Amino acid sequence: MLVADLMTDDVVTASPTMTLKDVDHLFTKHGISGAPVLDDGVLVGVISQSDVIRVLYDHQVATTEVSQFLLSPFPIPLPALEEISRNRAAIADRMVEMTVGEAMTSAPVTVAPADEISVAANAMVEQRLHRVLVTDAGGALVGILSALDLAALLIDADI
Repeated sequence: MLVADLMTDDVVTASPTMTLKDVDHLFTKHGISGAPVLDDGVLVGVISQSDVIRVLYDHQVATTEVSQFLLSPFPIPLPALEEISRNRAAIADRMVEMTVGEAMTSAPVTVAPADEISVAANAMVEQRLHRVLVTDAGGALVGILSALDLAALLIDADI
């Protein structure tokens, strides 16, 4: 099976000039946790909830604990909740002042539509990613493939 057979081609994108608050609303509205970043139609990066958390929290411990919360079915640890509470005002200020361009990952992992699904899956596992961007030979964004797409494939295969 090829990436083109499974990818989503109606991709929700962000721009580097959006604020983190704007991208948070975008994620919530579309029920997603990350999006490619386009500047005048050119792929310049990818932004995820993990990127937003990383730049909003000064202390590595809090960032790690909050990130683990997003990946875990268990409740967020008390020290992270206390950190969030203490820094709520500063975090709110950063949400409206900081842009996607400042927080995004500027070298996204990409695959081609003609690549085998295993190529994309291997890239996701090796890089510990929730999504890879699908680009054509010229580097233009043509789709996105997420870990949920791969999970749905397993369900469809009745494995």
